[in-house]
Amino acid sequence: MALSQASKDSVEFGAWKERACALATTHATVNDFSAENLRRVLVQLNGLFLSSTGPVLKAYRAMADGRIAGRERKFSDALATGSIAWTLPDGLEEIAETIGGLIRAVDWTLGQYRSQWPKEPSQWIVDNCYVIPRDSVSTARSLSQTQPYQRRGLVFHRIIPKEIDGYAVEVFNGRTLHLSAADKSNWKMGACLFEELKLDPDFSEHLGEKRFVVRGANSPYADAVVEDQITKCLDEECVAVVWPELAVPPKLRGRIKALLQDRDVADDRLPPEVVVAGTWHESTKEGVVNRALVFDGYGIERLVYDKIAPFSGGGWGKEDITPGTKLCILATEAAIIGFAICLDFCDADAETNPFTKMDIDLMLIPSMGNDQTMEGHQTTAAQMGVKFGTRTFVVQHMTDTEFKDGRIGAILPMPKRPNKVPVEQLGQKTVWKSYRWPQTT
Repeated sequence: MALSQASKDSVEFGAWKERACALATTHATVNDFSAENLRRVLVQLNGLFLSSTGPVLKAYRAMADGRIAGRERKFSDALATGSIAWTLPDGLEEIAETIGGLIRAVDWTLGQYRSQWPKEPSQWIVDNCYVIPRDSVSTARSLSQTQPYQRRGLVFHRIIPKEIDGYAVEVFNGRTLHLSAADKSNWKMGACLFEELKLDPDFSEHLGEKRFVVRGANSPYADAVVEDQITKCLDEECVAVVWPELAVPPKLRGRIKALLQDRDVADDRLPPEVVVAGTWHESTKEGVVNRALVFDGYGIERLVYDKIAPFSGGGWGKEDITPGTKLCILATEAAIIGFAICLDFCDADAETNPFTKMDIDLMLIPSMGNDQTMEGHQTTAAQMGVKFGTRTFVVQHMTDTEFKDGRIGAILPMPKRPNKVPVEQLGQKTVWKSYRWPQTT
């Protein structure tokens, strides 16, 4: 006879409690509170809590943060005396309070090591996860009742798997000063576009399928335009600046890099921390890739990201590229930043979109597409925003649009509720505009 759903849930909860009790037994023997061991304990507890049944997670969500903080203080005192012993209580609320408080205590204790920022992100890895230190809780989050574990469980760290949905996750170390401003309302992001951008595609056919690669992109006075965009970025002290997908060929990208590198040493304007110099179809030993280079404000390459999801449709056929195999993250003290290219991000299926599983603060996305493309970006941004408090900044060149307002691009400017902003309101008519981190919208 088949088990009822209630019986299945009971069996599942029983198996989870057995795992929890076994972990508690293991933790009772821990007497070395090195950073590496504390990272391992934190990963174990985080994984345990996320794998708990719905009622436990719901109990945590409904719990006042003061109750979790009170249990945190007791466990922190015990950790200070060299003990991480704990037992699993019976009630759902008591379970959520106990494990939630213990996680906070380990998180805080490990946070005391954060001044010893490692030179290599590999030092953050334990049990196939990155344990990334933070200065404090993100302002996009809230330590308050009604918030789920994913948005208030950890304060001083983020835990991100080394692999998500078959993609390798690579974290790059980026300690900063500019991004460390506690008040994110002072952060500005620059959106760079081009007027009358014309692409030169090279079409082919493979196995009866039309394919394309972009070989050239032309826009009037592009060199002068990027020089003016960088000047405005410096004048307005933007922390990040993004150009769109397939709009910056290597020669123009080289000019952006040179303009950043050749600044007068007496120039006291703060440079941007992150520069996403658009993307381009480039030949590599693996084949043609759609590649984004990310620089710092001095033109030094920080990371390289290849598009993982080829475009297909719109009369162009399939984008004839070798898909990328990794997801890139830039970790700073103040923000954890992810990168995607157009279709990578706007896949609205949360089950197949790896970015909906990345606990980060900010996504930066160069894009090219139509109104529906932007709607897809909004959907994914909303999923990440609800789950993690992530903000998303998309800079999209328009291929076509139903709006007759003279827009040359569409910008998703990091709203708190991205799927509530009509696409009609996201148009940008100029080649440059900066956007502040919104506090209420």
